[in-house]
Amino acid sequence: MKNTGIAIVSLVGGLIIGSALTMLFTPQSGPELRRKIKESIDDEIERVKNKLNEVEEQIEEARCRCEEK
Repeated sequence: MKNTGIAIVSLVGGLIIGSALTMLFTPQSGPELRRKIKESIDDEIERVKNKLNEVEEQIEEARCRCEEK
């Protein structure tokens, strides 16, 4: 399980780095590039927040099940 988590984090990190490098090397104006980078980061932050909420809900459900036993 630990190796799977490391692999997933590595994959996501590689995707983010690859996306950033692609944006940096494509010919665009500075403001346009900064806007795109900000949008990408905002999207990733939103995905992480959603995933965190899901994990918190799962933890709370597990905690409730443990208290019932």
